[in-house]
Amino acid sequence: MNQHLIYLNYWKRKELLKLELPKFNLLKWWNSGALSEVEKLIFNHIKTCNTVLDVGAGDLRLMLKFQELGYSGKYHTQDIGAEFKYTYETIEEISNKYEAILCLDVIEHLQLPDSLALIHQLINLLESNGIIIIQTPNGRCIRSPLSSDMTHVHCYNLPDLWAYLTCMGLQVDGYRVVFEPKHKTWMQQISDLVGKYIITRILGLDYADNILLIARKPNVTKSFPND
Repeated sequence: MNQHLIYLNYWKRKELLKLELPKFNLLKWWNSGALSEVEKLIFNHIKTCNTVLDVGAGDLRLMLKFQELGYSGKYHTQDIGAEFKYTYETIEEISNKYEAILCLDVIEHLQLPDSLALIHQLINLLESNGIIIIQTPNGRCIRSPLSSDMTHVHCYNLPDLWAYLTCMGLQVDGYRVVFEPKHKTWMQQISDLVGKYIITRILGLDYADNILLIARKPNVTKSFPND
């Protein structure tokens, strides 16, 4: 049913990708109680929003971090899991509009037509001028995103997903995300530089594990097709 969304603006996207692409800066993510570079960027975008919807909220770790930093707006969550308590179980239950929507590490668990339909649904749940933040494994990473989780079924590359959202009329910034510690020894830094050179310059691949897109909805009442 959602198959046609794959080819929405297809040739427009191809023409856009022939042009000079914007610079996709690199961000670091590390696992700690404090915010990583990725989490800081997300927090800076949502901290003044009165309403946030976290889709695929998982173990609620991000919500708790943001609330500890002083976020006091309405932070609603959605997830199909049963291990934690969420505001919503399904997207179809949601009728509210939100100033910001997070969709982090979700779309790779869906087939392409269904993930694109989800993105359209979420954009329709945004207030005008609202932002949607999407994070997903990097399909160009030398470490296959399919090798780390058996529930991953589809991979995305940053230029394609950036072009898809841009051709929908959204203003999009894209980032590459690497999983690495905040601080490294000089030996680790040298080893990383050599490895990154081989991966990017010789193999033509990427070492960034994830991609992150921050897209702002235009200030219009237009609806985007869900199916």
